Amino acid sequence: MQGSTWLIVLLAVLIGVGIFYFNYIRAKKRRELFAGFAAQQGWSYLPVNNSLAGQWAGTPFRTGDNWRVKNVLSGPYNGYPMVAFDYSYQTHTTDSKGRRTTTTHKYGVVVMQLPGALPQLEVTHEGIFGGAVANAFGFRDLQFESEQFNRAFRVKADDERFGHAVVTPRMMELLLARGEIGWRIEGNSLVGWDKGDHDPNEVMNRLGLLQQVLEQVPPYVWTDYAGVDPRSRQQPPGGPTYP
Repeated sequence: MQGSTWLIVLLAVLIGVGIFYFNYIRAKKRRELFAGFAAQQGWSYLPVNNSLAGQWAGTPFRTGDNWRVKNVLSGPYNGYPMVAFDYSYQTHTTDSKGRRTTTTHKYGVVVMQLPGALPQLEVTHEGIFGGAVANAFGFRDLQFESEQFNRAFRVKADDERFGHAVVTPRMMELLLARGEIGWRIEGNSLVGWDKGDHDPNEVMNRLGLLQQVLEQVPPYVWTDYAGVDPRSRQQPPGGPTYP
């Protein structure tokens, strides 16, 4: 009986070591992948920069604990300063017997710096990302003339007039065609995110989508709300800094 117990313990240790080694090799390959990708694009790369986790307030940030930011890419994308990274946080539950379960939530995040600060606006897939979180922030779910768009997306804005000014018919067409990620205007940042790890191709696709979103914002919106010329890429003082 004692021998069987030791065998079980040994087997458990070997499985644990195997899982640790597999995760180590996977993380190492991922670091090498993104470091090489950054070099190809002329961007900077940092394996870890957890300070970025506290830079934005909305989805998927500021929830749970053990916030982690890894594989950080930063540099210019078609004239816009950007940063992209792996983000994760943990939540915990306890069952009726006091057993604690920890869940790790992973996201791929891309952020593009705006030429000026704008009011908060969040666009997510209806019923998937951000619904409960956005409601907690007090944002109103805006409705538009397109019922197809209303069924597909949830739009939250702290200024209803601003939300309707940004989400124009052309913006709706763009998002219905390729609105694959959630995105949010937060101050001087346009934040895009999706669940799970992303890869270099997805980073480029998501940055391309964010640029298209920016280009759909009418020029008068930048003038009226941010006081900047949309044709200028010069960043105003006080904007976010990316590593």
